Amino acid sequence: MTDKPEAKLRPLQEKDVEAVAGFERDIAKISFPDDPVTDLDFYIKKVRRLIDDRGAATFVAEADGEVVGWAYVSKRQNFITKESYADFHSIFISPSQRGTGTVGKLCDAVFNYCREQKFDRVVFRTRATNEPMKAVLARVGFVPTQIFYEKHFAGEG
Repeated sequence: MTDKPEAKLRPLQEKDVEAVAGFERDIAKISFPDDPVTDLDFYIKKVRRLIDDRGAATFVAEADGEVVGWAYVSKRQNFITKESYADFHSIFISPSQRGTGTVGKLCDAVFNYCREQKFDRVVFRTRATNEPMKAVLARVGFVPTQIFYEKHFAGEG
């Protein structure tokens, strides 16, 4: 297996904000490679608001006193049908922890939260070209249900 320390999960705390904001910035670079938001202060403010968000659940993976992963899910409601569901916004594992099972622990924590909240489903969005994330999603039971298309007009003569 691995000789890396096993990560333990806990809720997001103030002391984690800067590390998790860095993860969110890294996610943006993968998700929006042409124009990512890279301002760390933007993510610090965003992450800090999640600490007391009653409509969300946050999970930090910690190993040897270091934040090595994170996941974030929130409650949503379809504005037409009023159906409640979960929106799995973020998951990130430090390169040092990849292959250790930490991603599975974080996903299990999110799924347990969804079950506790009695959601019938959870959704996750990722970039169409993000093959590593798509592989993780398939491994933990997600199936693709929609395709989002874009047409850009910049540079047309």
